[in-house]
This record gives sequence, C-alpha cells and structure tokens, in this order.
Amino acid sequence: MLGREQNNKIDSTGFSLLEVMVTISILIGLVVAVAAMLRSSVDVKVALARDARITNRLSTAITRVSWDIEHAFLVGLNDTPRGGSERTFKTIFKIDKNSDRDKLYLTISGNVEGDPGVPLGDTAYVVYELRDSKKSPGRRDLYRGITAANRDDLKEDPPMRMFAKNIKTFKITPWKGDDWSNDRWDSSRGDWRDKLPAMVKIEIETWNEDEELPDENRDEQASDSNVIAVNTIVAIQQARGMKELKQPSNTVRWF
Repeated sequence: MLGREQNNKIDSTGFSLLEVMVTISILIGLVVAVAAMLRSSVDVKVALARDARITNRLSTAITRVSWDIEHAFLVGLNDTPRGGSERTFKTIFKIDKNSDRDKLYLTISGNVEGDPGVPLGDTAYVVYELRDSKKSPGRRDLYRGITAANRDDLKEDPPMRMFAKNIKTFKITPWKGDDWSNDRWDSSRGDWRDKLPAMVKIEIETWNEDEELPDENRDEQASDSNVIAVNTIVAIQQARGMKELKQPSNTVRWF
C-alpha cells in the first residue's frame, strides 16, 4: 500500500520548472529556425522577381530600339534612285548628344505598329528620349513617340509614351565610316546631309532597384554596382550602298 501511494504522489507532480524552461527554449529555437527559413525563401522569391523585371525591362527596350534603328530609312531630295524628287514626306536620322541621355529621331519602314496592336502602315516617324521620372525623383524613364511618316515638318515630336522605366543611361553612337563617333548626327545638314550611318551602337543602363532609395542611401544610386547595362550593335539595312561619312584610310602606317 505504501509503495502504491508513493507512485501516485510521483505521478501527480508533473513537469519540473527546469523541464518546462528547456521545452520552451527548444520550441523557441524551432520557431526562429522556421521563420528564418521562410524569410530566406521569401527573399529569394523577391530577388528572382526583381531580376525578372529588370531583364524584361532591358530586353523590351533593347529589342524595340534595335528593330527601329535596323529599319531606319532616308530619302534625300537628290536621291533619284529612291524617288527623292517625288517623295511626299520628309525623312530623318538625327542623334542629339547629351551626356548619358541621347535623343534619337528617325523615320522607319516596315510592318510598323503604333499603339499596341494598331498598325500605322509601311513608314513612321519615331522619337526616343530619356525623361525625368514623374513618380520617382532622381530617376528617369525612356519614352518613345511614333506617328505616321506623312508629314512635311518633323520639328515637333509625336505623342510620347513611357515604355521602359528606371532607365539611367540611353546612348546612341553612330559609325562614321572609320570609327565610332561621339558627335551628334543630323541627316538634314552639314556633313551628315542625306547620310545614314552603316551601324549604330546602342547602350542602355537601368538601376537594379525599382524603388527610390532612402535619403541616407541616395549616394548609393550612382554606384556602378547598382546599375545593370546592356549594349548591342545594329546594322542599318537601308544604309547599304550609301556613301560613308568618312572612308577608311588605305594608307599604310609604319611603326
């Protein structure tokens, strides 16, 4: 009887304070570990989504600009083989140089579309320009304007629409015949009159963060580590057979 009473007394005591504390510590450790794993998983998904947005942004921009430049065309008044004297609209290829935000004007030919799904016809007047962002101070967005190329006056830009946001740099560098040129290009005047570059180099940079950084980190925006760049070289189809701005030198140089 005595032994049975002692067993009942032991069973009724339950867990000691030390055992409770150890159990709680283990549970807390498990919760922290699971939370860290979940946070890591979320961070990975956020990073992947950000990278996908940046890749899509650059791909969209470089593909659109490349297609337009590749299909650029020019018809001068004296260009008889191309019907220059009988043309019903002006053509242009112009690059305004401005540090890291060039502005491009060109007439293009091909299966041209205006607004999504809206055909414009066989020819169009297109303008690209990097403008300060309306939503994120300190950032820039790439705008594209397009209209039918049936105008005699190309001084006014067509309606401009933003199609790539957070673009830091937009540079268009023409091939002048013997080297790349850092000068402007204007097919309506000077040495560039009625001339297309045979090739054009396109350089586009974007910030790798979509949102504006806090004030204390704004200097970090300018860091090269926060910028992703893409570049390509495009040959202009209609420039074949046109005289180069400068002919490559055949002179042999001895060193």
